[in-house]
Amino acid sequence: MEQTLAEKSYDYIRQKLSVGDLPPGKRLVNRTLAGEIGVSVIPVREAIHRLASEGLVDHVPGSGAFVRKTDPHDLNNLYVLRDALESCAAGEAARYITEHQLDELESILAEARNIAEQIGERPKQHATKRQINAWLDAEQRFHELLFEAARNPLLAKVAHEHRAIGQIFDAQRDDPQLLTSDVATQTCSGKSDLIEALRRRDHQSARELMSTQIQRGRRQVLRHLRNSVKH
Repeated sequence: MEQTLAEKSYDYIRQKLSVGDLPPGKRLVNRTLAGEIGVSVIPVREAIHRLASEGLVDHVPGSGAFVRKTDPHDLNNLYVLRDALESCAAGEAARYITEHQLDELESILAEARNIAEQIGERPKQHATKRQINAWLDAEQRFHELLFEAARNPLLAKVAHEHRAIGQIFDAQRDDPQLLTSDVATQTCSGKSDLIEALRRRDHQSARELMSTQIQRGRRQVLRHLRNSVKH
């Protein structure tokens, strides 16, 4: 089915947000974006309205639309929602996951380990912009696959509507220092333990391991954001 111009505009702006080409606080200029996409301003307005409804863009009366800045309180709320949804999804995935899906998770984990090794070789011991984007893309695929494996369309629908996964990962793309060598190594270890629990069909362990990983990420990200504000 052919994309509408509004969908094309949405995908274009969404991609620019994901890779950090439109940083937090940046004003979205309709005519500029329309020229880049090759459409009129009308579908761009529709796309920006959709992004605003998803919480990615703020409308400021009399000033225009701006890329939303990360709010630690909102991010904390998203982590709470994510823990509830994904821990449940991991538990259900342990019941229904296929061998093919387990192999996919292992493949994604191998990508993550490769990135973790690259970060460990850097003198600064934290990711580059390219590395954190590749890492977060792999993270998102990993978590989305768990929802698919859970075979519960209601769980997936709620996660999709609230962008419980994407918003948290997008908030981290502008700050490569969030992804240190230690964080990457620890995350890979947690993912490995989770995959083993899924292979054993141990739904309780899968649920607990997912919750532990999400809460660890929550503490690390929010602590980093608080420290960034202080400096």
